[in-house]
Amino acid sequence: MGTETVGIRRLYDALGCSVDDGQDICVSGLLPNGKQARLYIGPNPPLGILALESEQYGIPGRQTNLLHVNSEYKSDCFLEISITFEYEADEVLSRGIQNKDQGAREALLQIAKEHSQLFEKLIDAISGIIGLRFHRQLVLKQLVENVFISSGPEPVSSYTGGSVEMLEPIKVQISAQSSLREHIAALEFISEETLTKGGAIFHWLLKAWREQDQIAKFVYLFIPLEAILPSDIEVPNNIENNLISLSELIRASSAEDKESLLRFLEITKTKYGSTLNARFEEFARNAAIPGWEADVAAFKKYNRMRNLLVHAGCRDIHTQLTIEEETRTLEDLVERYIGIALLESHDVYASPWRPSRVAVGYSPSLENQNI
Repeated sequence: MGTETVGIRRLYDALGCSVDDGQDICVSGLLPNGKQARLYIGPNPPLGILALESEQYGIPGRQTNLLHVNSEYKSDCFLEISITFEYEADEVLSRGIQNKDQGAREALLQIAKEHSQLFEKLIDAISGIIGLRFHRQLVLKQLVENVFISSGPEPVSSYTGGSVEMLEPIKVQISAQSSLREHIAALEFISEETLTKGGAIFHWLLKAWREQDQIAKFVYLFIPLEAILPSDIEVPNNIENNLISLSELIRASSAEDKESLLRFLEITKTKYGSTLNARFEEFARNAAIPGWEADVAAFKKYNRMRNLLVHAGCRDIHTQLTIEEETRTLEDLVERYIGIALLESHDVYASPWRPSRVAVGYSPSLENQNI
């Protein structure tokens, strides 16, 4: 048996920061369950300087830089946070690490990766504390996050880059000019107030389209959708009847604080309004596009997941749904109903990535798209 030290580190470019007299700051401390945290602020992070750079989009016919490892990244100051723990390896694995065996290294790095989800939360906690108590600029720009082995003859790291969205080849036909002209000409007859309200809704859809992180995209998509749903404080019939009954009982009673109780009931009525699920169901029923019932069921599911994420802090939402596929389906739903609310049509652009709505006569082609 041998004790090996593995961990995960996150490196930030501490933007605009410097340490007095050009010195380094090094801090270490114990975490629960025997883990150790180390923090470094200065120009020479102990685990080395590394930045992973990639383009956000892969464009057909154009060379795409999927992943560029920049070991010459320049900055006056870095923040490095690492968390390590000791792993009791069997004799074969430990000997392989000492002998620089690639298979042994990959096996131990895989063990570190299996702990990465917990480690990421711990590093998030430390990063948040540093950003909140010291300054957010220390943790604004993340350069790399990677697992590593610090025991053995030399440090060994493993890392993966960010995602690149592969775009479609789009051919814009000259006939699209007349359609574009019609859309622009129609704006003359829409009030500026209506246009600006529509722009505020589209702002969040545009932000969601650009977002690469699937969890953030999932949350952003709800904002424009909620904005188009009618909001009211109409009290459901059963609750209205109960409140009327209570009001009658109060008036018939000999209580000295009748007026106060009646005012309280009036305030209580304002607390009851349609839930978000009910508001969407009403909107979808009124729009009555083919398949709206399935949209209602899907929305309830996604709203529950959003609530888990936002209100319960359930960051591991991807363990409960295939987040990329589900976000794509939510995106399709949001686009269609925004189209209904703002453009009076649920027609949307065709894409091979759009979820199939075979039941409603829509099944995307996998061939190049024409506009």
